[in-house]
Amino acid sequence: MTDLQHYLELRFAGQTFLMPNGLDVSVEPRENMQLERRGRAAALRTVQGEAWLAYALDSDWLPLPESPWTRVVFLGIGASQPVGLLVDELKLMPVGSLRIEPFTPLGPAPVPGRHLFPAAAVDGRAPILVMAPAGLAAYLRSLGGDNGLGE
Repeated sequence: MTDLQHYLELRFAGQTFLMPNGLDVSVEPRENMQLERRGRAAALRTVQGEAWLAYALDSDWLPLPESPWTRVVFLGIGASQPVGLLVDELKLMPVGSLRIEPFTPLGPAPVPGRHLFPAAAVDGRAPILVMAPAGLAAYLRSLGGDNGLGE
């Protein structure tokens, strides 16, 4: 992500977050997904014979069987098992339109060595947490499902 030009503004479960948009991120519309549930995953996409699982989350970040999502943001593209987050809305935010401030989250990471929010956008209105793609991918994988992700 050395040439970051945009952040993704993601909305789900009534919350808004930002995430750096990079080569390891891919966005798919709902039409490209199968609504078949696998474990705790709400949808999947089959790519070259492998199921990429996607999760709907509630406001407490617990998996939901379904949600009113329109797109999925897949993380870890190029990894052995990309994983996705179902979002209600998504838009691109130019890097220059945001002031991002890093911080060290308090408490233990939700998955070993991976915090979800290493920064926040601050610009006079309420701060918006910035998600770490690798931390989010690790968290989603920890939720379980099949195809090698546990049950």
